[in-house]
Amino acid sequence: MISIASHETETEKDKTRRIDSLLREMVVEEALQAMKDDRFHKSFTLQEIADFVGVGKDTIDRIQCKALRKLKNKMVES
Repeated sequence: MISIASHETETEKDKTRRIDSLLREMVVEEALQAMKDDRFHKSFTLQEIADFVGVGKDTIDRIQCKALRKLKNKMVES
């Protein structure tokens, strides 16, 4: 797992990179295990993601809302 020694000195950009890396790790690990077990991949709840990343559920919810807004804007532009 990727981590930083002190989250208190972490910039917003560093925090975003850390969370992105952890989310990618979580999804990839689950996908690889699902392929190994010959099953469908698991869907994660916001709380499971928050626990894995080490932030509050509200933080994950805000990230999700921001990502969906960005995706919607990109789709409207196309």
